[in-house]
Amino acid sequence: MTHIPYNITEEQISCLNERQWWKFLLASLGTYFGAIFLYLLSKLIQVIFRMCCGPKPQREKSIPKVQLETSSFREEIEEWAAGLISGQTTTGRLLVMFLFICNIVAVVVYIIDTNSGLMEECVSWVDSLTLQIDFALGVIFTLGMLLRFLAAETTWNFLTELETIIDLITLPPLFLSVWYERTWIGLRFFRCLFVAGLPNVLVYLRLLTHSSSIRLAQLVANMLGGLLVGGGMFYLLENSGDPFHDHLNAREIGELRLADALYWCVITASTVGYGDYFPTTDLGKIFAIIYLSGAIASFASNLPEVVELIGNQPKYDGSFKGSGQRQYVVVCGNINYESVNSFLKDFFHPAREDVNCEIVFLNKNEPDLEFEGLLKREKTRVSYYQGTMLSPFDLQRVGAEKAAAVLVLCNKFSPDPSWEDAANIMRVISLKNYCENTRVVVQLLHYSSKSFLLNIPGWDWRRDDQAVCLNEVKFGLLAQSCLGPGLFTLASNIVTTTGIQEIKPEMPSWKKQYFRTVHKVILADTLSPTFVGSTFEEVAEICFTKLNLILIAVEARKYEGGEILICPRNKKISVNAIGLFLAESSDAAKRAWFYCRVCHENINDVTEIKKCSCKKLAKARYEYYNYGRDRNDQMNGLPPLPFTRHDSLQPWKEEFSDVENGLRMRRKFEVEMKNDETKSDTAKMLYDSTGCFHWCTGRTIDECTITRQEATVTMFAGHIIVAIFAEETSPLLGLRNLVMPLRASNIHYNDIRHIIIIGKLTYIKREWYLLKNLPKISVLDGDPLSRADLRAAKVNLCRTCIILSAKTPEKSEPVLADKEIIMAALNIKYMNFGADFIKMDEDGQEEPENSDINIHNVPILLDLAFANNVRYLDEQEMYMSDVELYKTLPFAGGVAMARGLLDSLMSATYFNASALRLLRQWVTGGANIDLEKSLAEGAGLRGGYTTPKLLAARDRARVEEIVLRDSQWSRYAEYGARFADLFASALRDNGTLCLGIYRMLDEDAELEETSEIPDGEFGMATRFLIGCPNNDTLLQPMDHILALVQFEDEKEKAE
Repeated sequence: MTHIPYNITEEQISCLNERQWWKFLLASLGTYFGAIFLYLLSKLIQVIFRMCCGPKPQREKSIPKVQLETSSFREEIEEWAAGLISGQTTTGRLLVMFLFICNIVAVVVYIIDTNSGLMEECVSWVDSLTLQIDFALGVIFTLGMLLRFLAAETTWNFLTELETIIDLITLPPLFLSVWYERTWIGLRFFRCLFVAGLPNVLVYLRLLTHSSSIRLAQLVANMLGGLLVGGGMFYLLENSGDPFHDHLNAREIGELRLADALYWCVITASTVGYGDYFPTTDLGKIFAIIYLSGAIASFASNLPEVVELIGNQPKYDGSFKGSGQRQYVVVCGNINYESVNSFLKDFFHPAREDVNCEIVFLNKNEPDLEFEGLLKREKTRVSYYQGTMLSPFDLQRVGAEKAAAVLVLCNKFSPDPSWEDAANIMRVISLKNYCENTRVVVQLLHYSSKSFLLNIPGWDWRRDDQAVCLNEVKFGLLAQSCLGPGLFTLASNIVTTTGIQEIKPEMPSWKKQYFRTVHKVILADTLSPTFVGSTFEEVAEICFTKLNLILIAVEARKYEGGEILICPRNKKISVNAIGLFLAESSDAAKRAWFYCRVCHENINDVTEIKKCSCKKLAKARYEYYNYGRDRNDQMNGLPPLPFTRHDSLQPWKEEFSDVENGLRMRRKFEVEMKNDETKSDTAKMLYDSTGCFHWCTGRTIDECTITRQEATVTMFAGHIIVAIFAEETSPLLGLRNLVMPLRASNIHYNDIRHIIIIGKLTYIKREWYLLKNLPKISVLDGDPLSRADLRAAKVNLCRTCIILSAKTPEKSEPVLADKEIIMAALNIKYMNFGADFIKMDEDGQEEPENSDINIHNVPILLDLAFANNVRYLDEQEMYMSDVELYKTLPFAGGVAMARGLLDSLMSATYFNASALRLLRQWVTGGANIDLEKSLAEGAGLRGGYTTPKLLAARDRARVEEIVLRDSQWSRYAEYGARFADLFASALRDNGTLCLGIYRMLDEDAELEETSEIPDGEFGMATRFLIGCPNNDTLLQPMDHILALVQFEDEKEKAE
């Protein structure tokens, strides 16, 4: 069907009869090839001139000053032009985008002119709007071409540029048509090749950032440019006809549109070839042959790459735009399905009440199908972006500068923990360089890596920047569990959000009691003004007996130093002091702020304790009292009494004596030590430079290594065995974090338990550098699975046996990851010890035992890689495929813990920064910032001279297991006694803070009036922990109490 957009006039027909297209074609080709010819001719003349009359040597020596100035000016012009053309400056980028838009307009004008269907048209400059627009664009293109000429390094480079070819072919016919008042569609389609520069423009606009997207844009632009040029050529040849046939075979006007020509190019290049359009002219057929060979080859090579790039395009590109109505947290580092699933479960746990926060994950890898399904389920509160924290651009994409915090997760199963820590530290450096004020919480594996964070200028603990060192906390919990069994059960539960558990009638009695308090966590709240001036013991007693809250520590405000004091003795509560509680909810912790002695003294229901008006007067009364006391002292001629701290039991006393002039002066502190011992002890180094740990001169590992025979003849009892499975090249565990809490200075030297490390000597040598200054350590080069080595180490008489593995676990086989630890635990469980169990033959092998005394209840602590493997230790969980560790008896009994258990520390630290600081100070035995700075020097523990200041560091509470029936509170070891009564009595007597009940399983069975329990029925555990009991919990005769006990010096201990 013939398409005629409008009627053809007689003037247009006469113009077509006198075709003069050759003039326009000659102008295009003549201009371009003439320029090349002139360039080559000039080069030829220069060569001939140099050959005939080369430059003289004198001229080479002296260069005129004018030439130097001219050369310098030319270089400046070239640099200026190159800066504009390349888009290196803002002005250059604007110029490039402007020229690109002009090319688009020129192509649009070309398409409009093709609608007439006329190849040549006689038209005046004044009458044609499209000619006027095209001429204006031609002037702009000419200026751009001149700018490129100035920026070109050589003339040949300028002539061979695609932009120059386009301009020299399309501009001369344009200017000729203005002067000649005649237009020719001709080669204007070459302007379509401008699309090849589209990727550059998109890069300038920062719409393309990845190499894959830039490559995709280049391929698509090149293919599109080829199709447009091919369509324009086919349109020209078919509508013009063959010149050697006097254009008689040209198509009718309007029969073949430009769109039809483009359609033919596409179906031809794709080898479909429907046949509805085909060339009819001889020149069209020749072009079709050339086009087919090039287009099919281009499609065959480029199309698969285009498809691959489209398939590999990042789905999670783009930028995060927060709603502004809720905060968001950026999470990066070790991001995979397991870590994210565990993190989200804890972060959005229902027990955290209403968490109005969004999570933004930043990871360099795309999520797999399982991970992608998790993201889709959580899409309302989770966003995922592909990128790296090391890139400032990616940090900008996720809005790190506006985030409430940035959490950096680590890979707990990394084969190279040092590399993993270094990578996370680099992420923190990148973040702090980009936005210094953003809070960051980073997970690390090794304690030694924390020292590098102190070198980051933007790292500030006052901004709640925190480093969660997993090995530090984990080994600290294991060490403290040696002193107070079940501590890691309590500590893990108070930082893990579990929520209130449903208690079912068919549950065993131990699980019912355990579940009643397992949901309590660490919470911080300001203490009521009614407590101001009272001691810590008085406030803790009121909080527990009246409010059912365990006040474990007080924290000073950040402007006061932010110090956390755990169970301080005789510490006076100051104004606006923050209490750290073990409570079931934030509403429960609020009771400590609402409490008023006047209004709530006789209230028995804690839910009725709410804010009252008289509470505001308590602070005023206290200030008035202190102000009045100071005024009376001044009127009597006495100076104001300076503020003194009573937060710990000091080994010296403050003494006051009246002088003759009536003034009361404060005397210096006097250390209560014997005069003879003072002179000698002060010259010794018994503690490290901070006074927090016992210290001794460095010893070589050979001095501390004992053989099996030596261990056999040595009488060990009440000691601690650390059994390690490791190869010579296994990653370091950081045993220092396990040994140091057991060498805390708040434990008297004589009470320190000997430590025997069993494992490969070649591995322990690598750890020994940081252990050589800690006393009472022996090394046995042996195998933890060897019963002979265990018997030699007196495993049956040990206080605790800790079983660790330094080998990197295989995540593909989680069951086999803990095989050695489980085998060692079962091996110890079923070892029999007779009267002559220490006898061995001449070869060092065990002799047969004479009796069957079973020692299955040897206290064992296991560090499992995967929580599900706990079912091999508990018969009740054996057939469960998905086991929650905190619900099992080995965990409740303080026997088994897993690496993933402490993942909740990240969420707990975000919501409550004091939780991590409290836990670290609690389990590390007193590690502080001074110790971290000292260890950062790389010289290990340094000794310090025994001074009053150093001795004062010993005065802090420690974890201890109290056998109730053998203690001074044995009167409570009877049925019917309440835990609240014991709690209050212990605080009043010596400041002991009771935290939990370590209850026997066998006695629990007796309460149920069941038959006698067979040996080993309950697996590894014979007791379970009731952490943070309620104040109405009843005690039992065989209960052990987990408590924080105050330090006693030698004199107090003797009394």
